[in-house]
Amino acid sequence: MSETTKNRLLAAIRGNILPIAVAFSLFVFLFLLPQSVFYRGLISVLAEWQFNWFGNYLPILTVILPVLLLTVLFVLILWLIFRVRGKEKDQEELSLAEQGKHALRKARLAMLSFFVLAAFSLIAAVVTLGLMMTLPSEDGPVQKINVGSLPFAEPKEGKAELNGTLDWQKLATIKRNLVFANQRTYFVPIVSRIADRKSTRYFVQVFRPEFVLPRNQMPGRTPEREHLLEQGLITPTKDGPGGSVNGVLRQDGLPDEIVLLYEKAGLNVHPDHYVLYRDTADMRWPYWGAAWAFFIFALCAAVIGLYQKRQHKRLNDGINEPLHT
Repeated sequence: MSETTKNRLLAAIRGNILPIAVAFSLFVFLFLLPQSVFYRGLISVLAEWQFNWFGNYLPILTVILPVLLLTVLFVLILWLIFRVRGKEKDQEELSLAEQGKHALRKARLAMLSFFVLAAFSLIAAVVTLGLMMTLPSEDGPVQKINVGSLPFAEPKEGKAELNGTLDWQKLATIKRNLVFANQRTYFVPIVSRIADRKSTRYFVQVFRPEFVLPRNQMPGRTPEREHLLEQGLITPTKDGPGGSVNGVLRQDGLPDEIVLLYEKAGLNVHPDHYVLYRDTADMRWPYWGAAWAFFIFALCAAVIGLYQKRQHKRLNDGINEPLHT
């Protein structure tokens, strides 16, 4: 790359720091958003750190802080580059025509950046919905599993009936917030009998009217201190399921946050565990939430891109108008 080309590239970047920084922050946000929804990667590491120090996990803040820090670092690096370049060579004064061309390049780069961001966001939404279609459904025969009975069952994802005892004193909950919507899901282990055991393999989704909590306190608020519950004080109601529970079985269906909290509370989750979802909408909700968030960002990026396109056209018309007068 020639020196002239390098100078032009640096000039183009310097003149577009704001749209480049915005596009960078949105790319980082879109990269971290699915990690927050599905509890993976950097977000899971930050969440575990929060659990260890504060006993709680704030999903939205956990996403926003890395975005802000990485964007500030990115802008700082650009500023240092331009500062060094400015010391190496004084900036040449541009003619009026060159300033017009530079402004056009700036508007075009901003327009393309947001259009590309919109396209990637839309693709991410479609891929997320495609992954949701691979989840187990309510179709097919019902497999009946007696929890803890020998020989041990070889469960498969799909419709199932679990026979066992619900351990209500190991109730756990997860609340997902995506700014525009929120959802809470409750889980309890289902076992052969209430006793100490090495690990728990099966879990069942339960609903709020099926149990009573003292002092209206939600479980999972400070999980390490309360062990996900108030030991011995959770009372199932007559609306709760009995020893036989029907639903859709999903392999590794517990959110990773809940697995971590259970382990911190002394309950080992079997590495090949299954969750019986009694409402498949709750099983699909993280995918819908992620897809909807991707779509909203795609729409916002497209709107900003269209605005930049309009600005580019107006600027281009303003530059070309004197040439025809």
